[in-house]
Amino acid sequence: MLIFRRLMNRVSKVNHTFIFISTILVIAVSTIVMRKMEPDTFPSLFDSLWWVMTTMTTVGYGDFYPTSTGGRIFAMALYIIGIGILGVVIGKIVDSFGTFKRLRGREIEI
Repeated sequence: MLIFRRLMNRVSKVNHTFIFISTILVIAVSTIVMRKMEPDTFPSLFDSLWWVMTTMTTVGYGDFYPTSTGGRIFAMALYIIGIGILGVVIGKIVDSFGTFKRLRGREIEI
């Protein structure tokens, strides 16, 4: 439990800009990797981006999917990374709303 608490303390102190840039970087790299790994499955970069976005947000329509073993292993890693990134981003958004509400409440009292 102590390890989890330390991890959460570190995540809560991460800068919003760092999270945004990291998310964009993961999406871009994943798009390019999947396009290079499976050019027959993902005929364009947009198709690869579409698959990465639906996979990372856990929507997964099933219109595109990796067929090679390497592509499937990469997809499994992307599922886990996507869930983690989505959780951090949603947590940061909720935290920002809470901070805004708290600061706004102080302005009204003054």
